[in-house]
Amino acid sequence: MSDLRHKILCVDDEPRVLQAVGRHLRDRFEVLTATSGAAGLEVVKRERDLAVVIADMRMPEMDGATFLHHTRLQQPTAVRMLLTGQADIAAAIKAINEGQVFRFLTKPCPPEQLLAVVDEAIRQYELVIAERVLLQRTVVGSIKALADIMSLVSPAVVGRAVRLKRRVSALAAALDLEDRWQVEAAALLSHLGELSLPEAVTRKIARGEELEPGEAERLQAATQAANRLIGHVPRLEPVSALLASVTAPADGAGGPGEAESRAAAVLRLAMEVERLELQGLGAQEVLDTLRTLDEFPEPLLEALGSLQKGGGDELERAEIPLSELEVGMILDEDLRTGRDVLIAPRGCDVTPSFLEHIRHFVKQLAKPSVAVYRRPALLTDDAGTPARESAMAG
Repeated sequence: MSDLRHKILCVDDEPRVLQAVGRHLRDRFEVLTATSGAAGLEVVKRERDLAVVIADMRMPEMDGATFLHHTRLQQPTAVRMLLTGQADIAAAIKAINEGQVFRFLTKPCPPEQLLAVVDEAIRQYELVIAERVLLQRTVVGSIKALADIMSLVSPAVVGRAVRLKRRVSALAAALDLEDRWQVEAAALLSHLGELSLPEAVTRKIARGEELEPGEAERLQAATQAANRLIGHVPRLEPVSALLASVTAPADGAGGPGEAESRAAAVLRLAMEVERLELQGLGAQEVLDTLRTLDEFPEPLLEALGSLQKGGGDELERAEIPLSELEVGMILDEDLRTGRDVLIAPRGCDVTPSFLEHIRHFVKQLAKPSVAVYRRPALLTDDAGTPARESAMAG
């Protein structure tokens, strides 16, 4: 078991029970308590890294099963356990169905039994967290690497996907969306099908031009084919389902679950913003248009408005020589050759492989400078020397 002092929340309307639980667990864990379901939910909202949540079944106003149900929606990684003072089959069924409890404990619970069950719960929690880290470091990392490689083949298509992912990430963070990796991965893979389309079609898509009926059908078929391929990759099944819910034609089928609906709304909103921007609308015009459509919840539109107003707080825009392009920058204009061949699109992240690619085209580019966004904190390292890799280094 990890040496980290995990957080455990115990909710019971009897203070003496809370005192007893705290007395037995505080030597090894950080114990938080609440005397009602409502108070417990406040703790759940405030403390974002709860490992174990223990709730009494028989509480006034909100019973333990209902409380654990809300806890599961707020913090699905927290392991949930139920305290009950009597053998109540109906209560047990409700807790299993609504709260998806890990263990039942009966009152009074001997200290050694409490510690043993909490240790099991902590091990379960650490397994869940390890799974999430695995997803973030391997699956999502592999997707980013794939997008980086694809950008060398079709920079315009992948550049749009990267911009979409950046907007989705900001919205998901503002809304505190669970399992953000799924919607971020969906954004990066959202234009995968376009790689199989003729360049003339992808150019029309990139410019926001209306497609001919045959082109639109081909785009839809390519998108669905790409989604099916994504669904065959282990652990990417929810990403494929999310993309299908956003890109597939409406057929009256049932929608995704509650958590997936929020993710789908974020992805669909980001796609709609991109579409409106391609039509030449400014930030406020985009927001006003989205409100008239009445298709998105107001909290999501408010989050978008806040991001638009504060979007320049962390980045500064600059026109720099190509030789000073560095990892971590973001292009704010297309990079084209003197013959108007697109090398890298606006919004593209400057990565090590991008720098390696761009070295072969420096002498062919239309102008010797480029507009970028960069973070001021990245300009120098702790020693005062350049902290990023230059495009012309080596």
